[in-house]
Amino acid sequence: MDDRLTDTKDIERSILRYNNLFSGLLVLILFTLIVSIYLIITINPAFAFCLLFLIPLVIIMTHISGRRRAQRFLLQIRTSWGNSHIPEERNFQAIRPLFDYIYSAGSNSNYIDEQTWKDLNMNQLYSKIDRTYTDPGQSVLYKILRTPVFDKETLEERNRVISFFQNNHDMREKIQLRLMNLGHQSMQNDVFNLVWRDEFPKSKAKILLFIMASVSIASLIIPAVLWPLSVVTASVFWSEYIGLVLALPVIAFLANLIIHYYIKRRKDIETSSFPYLIECINTAKRLASIKCNDLKNYTLKLNTLSSATQSIIKKAKFLFPPNQDYNDPATGFMWEYLNIFFLLEIRAFYNTADEISRHIHELRELYLTLGELDAWQSAASYRTSLSTYSEPIFVTNGIRLNVKNAKQPLLENPVPASISFKKNVVIITGSNMGGKSTFLRNIGTNALLSQTIATAVSSQYQGSFFRIITSISRTDDLIAGKSFYYAEAERILKTIQSFNKEIPTLCIIDELLSGTNSTERLHASEAIISYLTKQNVLAIVATHDMELAGKLNNTCDFYHFTDNVDETGLKFDYLLKPGIATTQNAIALLKYLGYPKEITERASAHDPQV
Repeated sequence: MDDRLTDTKDIERSILRYNNLFSGLLVLILFTLIVSIYLIITINPAFAFCLLFLIPLVIIMTHISGRRRAQRFLLQIRTSWGNSHIPEERNFQAIRPLFDYIYSAGSNSNYIDEQTWKDLNMNQLYSKIDRTYTDPGQSVLYKILRTPVFDKETLEERNRVISFFQNNHDMREKIQLRLMNLGHQSMQNDVFNLVWRDEFPKSKAKILLFIMASVSIASLIIPAVLWPLSVVTASVFWSEYIGLVLALPVIAFLANLIIHYYIKRRKDIETSSFPYLIECINTAKRLASIKCNDLKNYTLKLNTLSSATQSIIKKAKFLFPPNQDYNDPATGFMWEYLNIFFLLEIRAFYNTADEISRHIHELRELYLTLGELDAWQSAASYRTSLSTYSEPIFVTNGIRLNVKNAKQPLLENPVPASISFKKNVVIITGSNMGGKSTFLRNIGTNALLSQTIATAVSSQYQGSFFRIITSISRTDDLIAGKSFYYAEAERILKTIQSFNKEIPTLCIIDELLSGTNSTERLHASEAIISYLTKQNVLAIVATHDMELAGKLNNTCDFYHFTDNVDETGLKFDYLLKPGIATTQNAIALLKYLGYPKEITERASAHDPQV
């Protein structure tokens, strides 16, 4: 039997034991409480000492509850590790702001643009890869997949860390438990909005807040001092102004009540993300305490960053009620009263905001470092879920791409495809639904995964570093008033303008200029492809146009997909073969769909291949 499976069964039994212990202790605590109350009421109040027995019982129950929670987390980690089915939906509006911030700042121009991301169905693939436990992990993983890298050292280091998580179960689970304990804050990723905001609220009334808090303290001290003095001296002053003196705390409370809710109504006093930020700092400290030479770069960095930001935790201690997780109404009411009376939350908020502003660069680095660790363990889990994968090999001399048994990672049972480029432009021909578009996405996706998470869904991947741009899924832009052809031509121009002399471009195009008449399409397409053969690109162009393929026979490599359509249905083997396709299926497909015989016979009469 598999050792990991045995461990999982042991964890399930351990959780069951903790459940039984917890239930038993709960019954014992309730029994002790009831008996103590009965003895106090019916026999002697001195039996109140029996309640002291509740203290160790509650401590033990709290410890068991924590152990049970940790075992449940560990069971979840074990059962989800390497799982190929990740069904959860993703809120990309909350996940992508980190990438959007970097893109808008212009710090990285070699990103995957929106069209290419959409063409490669990367939102769906991201959801399969994403096994992160935290908000920073989700954001950083998305950023990684949108920004391929172009140097061996970076990818080798990524591959080393991902492989470490694959091969060191115990250390990986220690890290995963800490990340899972941090968890996700909300579907809006408010902590990112906090750490990457441009300005932090500044209070012009800090002195006023301090004075009003001091007045509240004084309103309590004055009656406490004057009362004994009046008793000792029989002061007439006390008897005349007793009402005013006793009203001082009420007056102070009402004044601070107005200030409290006036400031809270302002938009800049949003504290919902503060607890998660503080927990991020605490998690960084816990991860930094792990002794692991293979992750020393991360643990040392987290130790430095968590130490530098500890002052934020101290400033924020009055922002949140004690024992807020227990939801005790009495405690909550008392805390709210003290909070308003001494303006604790308002003052703590501005003090914390000032501290966050002072350490904003450390907090951003902490967010990114936590996110990277989470992203790498997620990539390791995704690798483990694959039936076939390889660690890509990159070459820097010339333009190369050699892929064996590449699989489209979004398909359940994909047909592997292999290709080795001899010329820098490859033309893919074949009939409708034969597999051309799937192949294009297959190559583009594998190139992107290789240059981001150092993982190719193939038995071998060897190639250059590429800037990746595609033109596969195109539609009319009705709002902008652009036709299908105009939008397509615009996209091809953007592709051409993106070519770089230093870094070759992997250019993937499906049905070049398909939105215009056949004569002009043929001439324009031939001109564009001829231009591509002279550029620093590796281009893959899929087309139905056999005449175009014939004109380019000496300048490009050719591959094709075949098909068979008869009365029984459509048959495809989805295997990539060398050469130009010799069959077509458009009219046969009309027959299969049940078009009127007059239409299909008339169409067949004009087509010598049918």
